[in-house]
Amino acid sequence: MDVRHCKKCHKMFQYAGNPLCPKCNHELDVKFNVVRDYIHDNPMASMEEVCQETETDQAVVYRWLSEGRLILNKNSLPLLRCERCGTPIYTGKMCDACANALRSALKGAQDSLRPAPPPEPKASQLSSKKSEKMHLDIRKK
Repeated sequence: MDVRHCKKCHKMFQYAGNPLCPKCNHELDVKFNVVRDYIHDNPMASMEEVCQETETDQAVVYRWLSEGRLILNKNSLPLLRCERCGTPIYTGKMCDACANALRSALKGAQDSLRPAPPPEPKASQLSSKKSEKMHLDIRKK
């Protein structure tokens, strides 16, 4: 059993992969819903306005954007940049072009790691294999 201190309230809790205790995690989920609803109702709001109206820290909103949990309206100013090429993006860590390039590179690497299929036997090999038979001596001794 792994017991840790919550990053927010510093109470001890049973760790299950999240650095926040269940109570603080629930409060953060409620705050996320408030921010998401505010952005939906006010798509042209600035980051400062969103944070001020919802009483949420900017770092938390940026984290939700980079995780892909929040998506900014295409009419608003992009607040994030692609980690690979620096193109302005509205959510996540990479632009669509870089994500597709990475996806195809990983697919190519995956394909190169697969073993090659065995070669097809030639007709001459097939006929000789048919004549080769295994015999078992099962006589009683």
